[in-house]
Amino acid sequence: MKDKISVFKNLIDKNIIHKNRNNKHINNKNINNSKQTRLFIFDLLKALSIVAVVSYHSIFVPQSTYTPHIQTLEILFSPLRFCVPIFLTISFFLLERHLDIYKDQSLKLLLKKRMNRLLIPTCFWFAIAFILKLCNGKSIGSLIPTISQGTIFTGSYYLLIILQLIPLFICCRKWFKKDKNLYTTILLQGLIFLSLYILSFAPVGQKYIEFLKIIDRPLIIYWFVYIALGILIYRNFAWIKQKSINLKIYQKLFLILINVTTFMVEYQLILKTHSNSIQPFDYASFSCILSIPTTFLCCSSLTSDFFWKPLNKLIKLLSVYSLGIFCINGIISQIFLSLGDKLISQHSFSLIEILTIKILGWIILLSVSLGLSIILKNLGLKRVVC
Repeated sequence: MKDKISVFKNLIDKNIIHKNRNNKHINNKNINNSKQTRLFIFDLLKALSIVAVVSYHSIFVPQSTYTPHIQTLEILFSPLRFCVPIFLTISFFLLERHLDIYKDQSLKLLLKKRMNRLLIPTCFWFAIAFILKLCNGKSIGSLIPTISQGTIFTGSYYLLIILQLIPLFICCRKWFKKDKNLYTTILLQGLIFLSLYILSFAPVGQKYIEFLKIIDRPLIIYWFVYIALGILIYRNFAWIKQKSINLKIYQKLFLILINVTTFMVEYQLILKTHSNSIQPFDYASFSCILSIPTTFLCCSSLTSDFFWKPLNKLIKLLSVYSLGIFCINGIISQIFLSLGDKLISQHSFSLIEILTIKILGWIILLSVSLGLSIILKNLGLKRVVC
């Protein structure tokens, strides 16, 4: 009888141990799954950023029709320049999170996956833009430089930037493990921006400025700071979120007002320095760097419950199709602008008229780009739009 009781106890103990092991495995799996849960803050910031991106491509009339108002428009809409920095920061936040969760994953394997993921939409949209311009009478010789300069379609420079930054992130990840090196990277970016200001004011620096204009925006020296910011925000995200929760609405509005003001003041200086021709220095600003901590401090506490349900659906939709919208709006805007050049070249618009044209164009371009992204996904081309 005792032997039977002993055997029964052993069976119960083994069962309990087995259950505990299973529970532990399930809990670990849940922890990893919770880490991979889609964060609403990123959907929101991607949606806001893609809407901001489209705003810069939404005037479909020649600049000659609103020349007196170019500087005013640039300054008024300069606070929306947070868009590309936010996209880059989110990319490296998510990359760092991925590596933190899958610690055993090879960096080379990750690099291969990410580069393949990026090369497909890059090759697809560059090819589409190339073919369209060939059909419009452009020569192959004139189009080749636009590929390296990231001007084959409006905004194409972004794809070239991210293709450069991901290998840099992988190669320097050991160095980025120390926070002091991340702060050094941010300081180095600030020194580069300061050097650009000095070169712009100094007569001897003009030849360097002209050289930088030839290379255009894909040059990596304007962008590497967002690797450091993405990693720093990931490592301190819990603290940032708590700070965001603790901040009062008026404090957040004050932070946003400071950032908006710095954008407007700095872009007025950039416009004067470069005689209204700010490309490729339109993102080489201290305001762009400042916009990252400001945006995360103000928005990290927001959840989907804060917004009306239909608006939540739109936020998710814009976020999911942000890649497609980014590329499609850049191509469509050039087609619309080409039509505008032919139809409205002699007219002269007032500031109110050009603002109205910009806002209407903004809504139309965003709607068309989102619609085409959804159509392409349904046609089996998900990888070039999502």
